[in-house]
Amino acid sequence: MCLSLRRSCVCGRQEAHFMHRDNILPEGILVNLYCPECREQAEWDPTIMTEDCGWILEYDIEGAKFFFWDKGIVEEITPDFLFDQGYCSWNGLTPQDLAVRTRLHAALAPILQQDRLAYINALKETMLRHVQELKDAGWRKAQLA
Repeated sequence: MCLSLRRSCVCGRQEAHFMHRDNILPEGILVNLYCPECREQAEWDPTIMTEDCGWILEYDIEGAKFFFWDKGIVEEITPDFLFDQGYCSWNGLTPQDLAVRTRLHAALAPILQQDRLAYINALKETMLRHVQELKDAGWRKAQLA
């Protein structure tokens, strides 16, 4: 089971959807979120921050270490580990991927009413193209897809 939530960036102009894998970490582990427009406000520290396509995520690494220790998990806890392993990361491949996928599905919905197989094929092609576009743009989670 995973905790899913939304979080606004520091400037409040953008919002991101997050997933917390296995519900190990509480919402407060993500201390600050900086979108590409407000990232200049962040004082970069690689021991507590990670970056993905212009977004900066600042974590409470000491708090995360405690929660992992409490669960008996003895991995090296770094910002990249938390993000890349999905313990506090985008819900989807990008901060707004859930909304984008919803729009893509809605755009294809009329096909479903006419031909289920055509819908499935169109959805497959659309999603593969979407993931390739994200890979080309450099999104971290898309690189693993």
